[in-house]
Amino acid sequence: MTTIKSVTEYLELIKGLEIKNNVFFRGHANETYVLEPGIYRKVKGDKTLVEFEDQIFREVISKSPQEFVGKTTLESLALMQHYESPTRVLDLTENSLVALFFAVNKGNENGEVIIFDIPDEFVGHYNSDRVTILSNIAKCGKDFNFNFGLVPFYRNKIDELKSKKVEIELTERFGSTFNQDITDFFILDTTINKWIEAEKYELENIETFYENLKRDFEENKGRLIDVALKDFRNSFIEKLIGIYKIGVSKSIQNVNYKHFGKLLHNIREDKAYFDSIIDPYDVSKVFAVRPKLDNPRIVRQHGAFLIFGIHEVQFTGFGNFKPMADLNREWVLKGIDEERILVDKDSKNSILEELEQLGINQSTLFPEVDKVADFVRRKYQNKL
Repeated sequence: MTTIKSVTEYLELIKGLEIKNNVFFRGHANETYVLEPGIYRKVKGDKTLVEFEDQIFREVISKSPQEFVGKTTLESLALMQHYESPTRVLDLTENSLVALFFAVNKGNENGEVIIFDIPDEFVGHYNSDRVTILSNIAKCGKDFNFNFGLVPFYRNKIDELKSKKVEIELTERFGSTFNQDITDFFILDTTINKWIEAEKYELENIETFYENLKRDFEENKGRLIDVALKDFRNSFIEKLIGIYKIGVSKSIQNVNYKHFGKLLHNIREDKAYFDSIIDPYDVSKVFAVRPKLDNPRIVRQHGAFLIFGIHEVQFTGFGNFKPMADLNREWVLKGIDEERILVDKDSKNSILEELEQLGINQSTLFPEVDKVADFVRRKYQNKL
């Protein structure tokens, strides 16, 4: 754990980081703050507002409709977030000094800056289909939940099969008897197809099936040469993978039919052309989002955010209201389980003064008139 007392110390620490993907920062004024979006934050004992999420979303819009004209669900959530309505998004910034400002701007406790290093596949823009899926969960009622069905079973089988394929070196292939390879391969391919059509395969034990089929071939055609044998193994595995891919497709369709009707309806309010199928894994993810730069506050704060999906439930319909998806802790470069960056509570005012000299203050980050007026008032109060 590192406790900083100046901007210089902070920048030196940032400079030494090794970033591999996309860096994002989050600053908050109290080190005890948990990385949860507002809709999942505890408000009364263990109770949260997530069971009222869809009502909150629609009521905010109904009471200030002019603010939300022409906005997608994601854009509406971003606007609500900036006006401190509880949502399923969590503010980030791509500017390290902005994050530091939020860590020192309020409170009498130690602040904290958390640094994320997020892979490309989990960073989306405002028009990403996956981000659209997650944002529209906000319009689903409290009873919206789902499970993966048989999708994980089939996908795990595919991964297992892929791991059983063997590499064939180029020199190994050219060093073999080519014509014999081709003859053996086509004979094997025909044999495999006949076995699969007759459902004479052991999906639970590929090695048993492989050895039985190999023995059956050798008894009738003689010994296989090595390259043909490897070709046979890989071809056989690919055909079994194809069978499991059909299982994945059918399982996803079944999950959609059972659980995602309302969600698809919501999504089509944003994207009428959206495909009628949702991968359930996408619903359970957390994504970093780079929003549309159509809001002065987002522009000045170099704003981004995390948007949270929901976790699957084993048994649907038992009152587990839209459980929050898990944040991948491997993304956290500094904070939570990794070395934390705390900001000394007694140094907050001096750090604020340093940041103001660098052009980072309330009036530059919050361009609304009331925020600017409050900043100017406090500035001159401090001169008294």
